[in-house]
Amino acid sequence: MTSVTVREIMTLGALRGTTVLGGVRGLDRVVSGVNVMEVPDIEDFVKRGELLLTTAYPVRERPERLVELVPELAARGLAALAIKPMRYLEELPPRLVEVADRLDFPVLVMPDRTSFNEVIGAVLAVVLAEYGAEPGGAEVIRERLTGVALAGGGLEEIARTLAGALDRDVQIVDEDAVVLGRGTVAPRSDSGAAWEFAITVAGTRRGRVVVGGEDEPSLGQRRLIRQSCFAAGMHIAQAIAGIELDRRLRGLFLEELVSGPHLDELFVRQRSRLFGWDFSAPHAVLLARCADEFADDLADGQVAAAAARVLGAEALVWSRGREVVAIVPASALNRGAIRDGVLDDPADRWRRALADLAHGSVAVAVGPIAHEPGALADSHAGARESLRIAEGASRGVVWHEDLAVERLLLSVAPEALDAFVDDAIGPLVRHDAEHGGDLCRTLEEFLGVGNGAEAARRLYIHYNTMKHRMARIADLTGADLRDPRSRLTLALALEMRKLR
Repeated sequence: MTSVTVREIMTLGALRGTTVLGGVRGLDRVVSGVNVMEVPDIEDFVKRGELLLTTAYPVRERPERLVELVPELAARGLAALAIKPMRYLEELPPRLVEVADRLDFPVLVMPDRTSFNEVIGAVLAVVLAEYGAEPGGAEVIRERLTGVALAGGGLEEIARTLAGALDRDVQIVDEDAVVLGRGTVAPRSDSGAAWEFAITVAGTRRGRVVVGGEDEPSLGQRRLIRQSCFAAGMHIAQAIAGIELDRRLRGLFLEELVSGPHLDELFVRQRSRLFGWDFSAPHAVLLARCADEFADDLADGQVAAAAARVLGAEALVWSRGREVVAIVPASALNRGAIRDGVLDDPADRWRRALADLAHGSVAVAVGPIAHEPGALADSHAGARESLRIAEGASRGVVWHEDLAVERLLLSVAPEALDAFVDDAIGPLVRHDAEHGGDLCRTLEEFLGVGNGAEAARRLYIHYNTMKHRMARIADLTGADLRDPRSRLTLALALEMRKLR
């Protein structure tokens, strides 16, 4: 004789909407009958395996009695306690869940609309008839469903197998109701009713098996349906694992491609084609560093979507902690185009998109153009060097091609750079530190625009104040600010100070 469990009883239409309050680990307790609690001392009138129904009316004056009953009912081997509480109790005792969980004794809560007569009839009908008529060859069908999943069969085949076994239309849908598999039987006059069963993978809902038919599926049929849910879950789990493996392989290949040493050209072309990528056209590496790390789901979802929107559909993007790496066709990095009436900088648009996602500051560096796949490692190295310059100089976006002077300065020995900076602007740096002054910034603005009045406007100071500061700068440095070489020396020293 096949056993009927609490878990299976809960799928009956009469118990629709019933939830598990506590004791979820006991849902596989066997149900052999049903009883109703009409007196507070019900333990003397129950039998092993019974599902005990109650409105809690007998304990309405002392709800704590429910907590005391659970150990007694569990000790007597009852299957579960099902309560319809809202009519006579404002709330259930807080300790009820704790005791039920400790004893693995299911305590169920039924909707207020539940009819005890319907529950009793449905449960007894199932128990007395064992499981109703099982489809012919049910064991063979169950094995076939499992075999389909293990052999990598699709959801379409699982749906067709179940439809043939039940003689009902079957659909397998995802959580957005998109049909992933369908099995149909000969047309007949169904009412359009549908019975839904959840597909879960690792505790997460991934879809539903939807079974048609006017009559509610028997528990024998439900066993096959649950087996199909299990098979569909196995297939979905395999697909998710495959996607994750493919994502990791893609990420590893891209890291290997940009990190060097140079890979064999033939290998790169073959592997990239397997992933659907084409590196025959020029590309460049964009390297971004964010204030905080990206979460994996953010990097894989929102960042990829932002890259497709800002950098184009062919952009390849992945994250590594605080960094986001993108390989972008050179054709998508045209700074000469006019966008919304202003000169466009795609790297700056990418920076703004990442800053919106990261809710913080972001620096972006564009590496040199790679005219062949093997040169992507050089582009990545150039982007890395440029990013270091961007962060040192407090710039949001830098292009490797614009940093010839900075790269030249960084090629000089650090000791020589420090000595040069100290000789040129050391007195200004020390003056600012000792007096809380702003002479270095004043000199930088002046050299940037070449005009004292414009520099004063940008610094929000009076022109007379500007003239006083410039005189003080000339006194401290001994530089002739009219001499082009002196101006170049001071400008280089200010830039070196930022880089150092």
